[in-house]
Amino acid sequence: MTRASKEPLTPRQLEVLDWVKAFIRDNGMPPTVREIGGDFGIKSSSAFEILQTLERKGYLRRGKLGARSLIVEDDGGRREPRRTGIEVPVVGCIPAGQPIEAIEHDRGRVVVGQDVLRSRKGFALKVEGESMIDAGVLDGDYVIVRQQESADNGDMVVALIEDEATLKRFYRERGGVRLEPANRGMKAIRVRDGEFRIQGKVVGVVRIMGGRQ
Repeated sequence: MTRASKEPLTPRQLEVLDWVKAFIRDNGMPPTVREIGGDFGIKSSSAFEILQTLERKGYLRRGKLGARSLIVEDDGGRREPRRTGIEVPVVGCIPAGQPIEAIEHDRGRVVVGQDVLRSRKGFALKVEGESMIDAGVLDGDYVIVRQQESADNGDMVVALIEDEATLKRFYRERGGVRLEPANRGMKAIRVRDGEFRIQGKVVGVVRIMGGRQ
C-alpha cells in the first residue's frame, strides 16, 4: 500500500506515528501501549485505539511478539525503520522468592535492543513472586539475562542452588555469598562457596501489557 492510497492522518495520529518511529530508532525495539500513553498523557486504552486506527489505515502493523511488536510500514509497504533489536528466547520461569526448580524449555521470544547483551549470549525468564519489587521487578515481568559465571557486589543475578534457580542481588561474604531480595519483608539467602552457580546477570526488564496470567 503506497502513501497515495492510504487514508490521511489526523494531527494526533501523525504525532503518535512519528513518536513510534523515533522510539524504535532510538531504542532498537518498539514501544508498549503503556509507554505511548504515558508519553502523551492519555490512557492506555486511548493509545491502543490510535494504534488500531494507524493499523487500519496501513501505517503500521502488529507482529506476534506481544506488546513490543509494532512494525511501521514505509511508503512501499516495507518495514521502516529496519529493526535493530534482537529476539531473546524465554526459557522458563524464575521465582523472585525462595528457590524452585528452573523450567528450561522454549516459551517464546521477547525483543530487546542489540546493545543490551553486548554481543553476548542471553535468555529471558518470566518472574514469579515479589521479592524484587523494590528493584522495579514485578511479578509477571521478563528479566533479560546475559550469560556469565561471575558477578560484582550489587548485581542482580540468576543463581542456581542445588539445581534450583532464584533471582536475587549478589553480595560476596567471607566463605560464601549473600543473595539479597529487594523486599524488606523477605530474608536473604546465604550459601557457601561451591554450593551455588551464577547463570547470568540481569541486564534488562521487559513488562508486557496483559502478560500476567
